[in-house]
Amino acid sequence: MAWDEKNRDEWAKRFLEQTFKDAVIPLEGTEGAKMSFFRVEVRGDCALAVKAGKPQPIFELKLELDWKVEQPIERGKSILEAKGQIQVTDFSSEDSSEPQMKLVCDNQMPPGATPAFKDLMDKLNGAVKSHGKGEVARILAEDFVVELKKQV
Repeated sequence: MAWDEKNRDEWAKRFLEQTFKDAVIPLEGTEGAKMSFFRVEVRGDCALAVKAGKPQPIFELKLELDWKVEQPIERGKSILEAKGQIQVTDFSSEDSSEPQMKLVCDNQMPPGATPAFKDLMDKLNGAVKSHGKGEVARILAEDFVVELKKQV
């Protein structure tokens, strides 16, 4: 029996864009900071090979995820925002459980920023590195792959 390969490029782009734009990730080790994504760019190829009713994902994708973290400060009167990008440089069906990622943090401080402000920004960037990147990897390795297999 031959493999039946179905192109899933558009589905993958739509799914990943919507999933990340809808995501709100609470960051552990902060005082209620939440990470979200405001720009999602997906490039690459995605297909689903089916043989005897069994789906086999085949994909090689790269993503750019522009993120922001909002941290309530001054007892919730203000919001401190940190921004950056997670570049998923290699996410493929060869090793879907280990997407290769690079974290870029925008460390521009506003004029007059205090050392305490810089410390808080560093803490938020650290939370993205320690928890946010892991959640991105989980969404890709688990949520995306599971849903892709259903696209028969």
